[in-house]
Amino acid sequence: MGSGVRDGSAAPSHEELAQLVSSQAATIKALDAEVSELKRRRGQHSGNSGKPPSRDPAAERQRQAEERRRRAEQTEGAKRKRGKQHGAPGSVLEMSATPDEVVDHRPGRCDGCGAALDRAGLPAPPGRRGAPVGHRAPGAHLPLLLRARKTAALPEAVHAPVSYGPRARAVVAYLLGRQHLPNRRVKEVMEHLFGLPISTGTVDSVYAEAGQRLGVFVAALVALMKTLPVLHVDETTDRIGTQDCWMHVVSTGLYTLIHASVTRGKAAIGAAGALLDYRVVVVHDRLALYWKLKAKHGLCGAHLLRDLANVAVAWSQTASPSGLAALLVEINGAYENARLRGLERLAPAHQHALPARYHHLVAQGLEANPEPEHRKRDYVERRSFNLVTAFSTHRRSILRYMSDLDVCFTNYPDIAVMPMFA
Repeated sequence: MGSGVRDGSAAPSHEELAQLVSSQAATIKALDAEVSELKRRRGQHSGNSGKPPSRDPAAERQRQAEERRRRAEQTEGAKRKRGKQHGAPGSVLEMSATPDEVVDHRPGRCDGCGAALDRAGLPAPPGRRGAPVGHRAPGAHLPLLLRARKTAALPEAVHAPVSYGPRARAVVAYLLGRQHLPNRRVKEVMEHLFGLPISTGTVDSVYAEAGQRLGVFVAALVALMKTLPVLHVDETTDRIGTQDCWMHVVSTGLYTLIHASVTRGKAAIGAAGALLDYRVVVVHDRLALYWKLKAKHGLCGAHLLRDLANVAVAWSQTASPSGLAALLVEINGAYENARLRGLERLAPAHQHALPARYHHLVAQGLEANPEPEHRKRDYVERRSFNLVTAFSTHRRSILRYMSDLDVCFTNYPDIAVMPMFA
């Protein structure tokens, strides 16, 4: 009974046990990686991935609401009341010194005796907005000696027997370009608010004409952007029918250039124009395309915090990502404080201590991602290793805002910056 023999078979040898243990260890490793990946996917939300807020689960939305409430209590001490805040400058609708039209309103009867008053010269009430306006160009016969007939010129906007005026076309372009309404909804707005029947095809042609008229403005904007010290760039996808389309964005605090292209590559950058031969600072999200630019580089802190939160889902990677995220936010706080005080750079103590902590956390992250033996890294390991390697390789670009206060920590300076860990 104690011989180790069961059902007539011999006990496994030491080599067989070692192979079995090695096989089971590999299986456990693979299952652990799969569990980590499933946990990562389950833990994804708008704060640590590219998912939009509309896809956040209810628990995550509740957590974000509680975090916003906690942050508001820390920064303001109490919830802001709706409407104008105490001490804030007010505003009032003022009369125009140069109105488009002046209408005289005269009384019909005397308030004293009730006698009817003379209404001679009272102008007709103005027509409703969107009412059609007719234009005529009557001919004028010149002296017989010239043997010609002169016709008055029509306004520039009148280029067909029936056409929409410049105001109507401007409203269509505004609703499309600024309010981002679909063509059919623009058609509805024009019919419901102004009584103007308009087809979706005409809406599209008006938008195309508006784009062509912006050619000179876009060229001037591109030339201006090339002279600025910092440009923020990003890209997002869209669809035109069934085809993918990329919106390439180049922006500053005052200006935004959006260029639509069917490619995400270098050709789109060339067509947009603003980044060609630009050699100052470009803040971006580590897309490989941007590293090919001739400019200096700064990396968007919001993207870095999101990537760190995504990696920290794996238990073996939590320490370094959470530490780096907290450090980045701390450095950004020192940066904002220096800017508010009108300084040109951070204090010397910060310039030495903060990079030293950064170097220590990166080294800690590299130690947590050793090269595995006899196999390649799995997906979870590659993601963690690639991120910490990026923090090591691109240290100067990540910390550029420490030495150059013209460079913002993030491409979204109006958004509160904080570690995005649940």
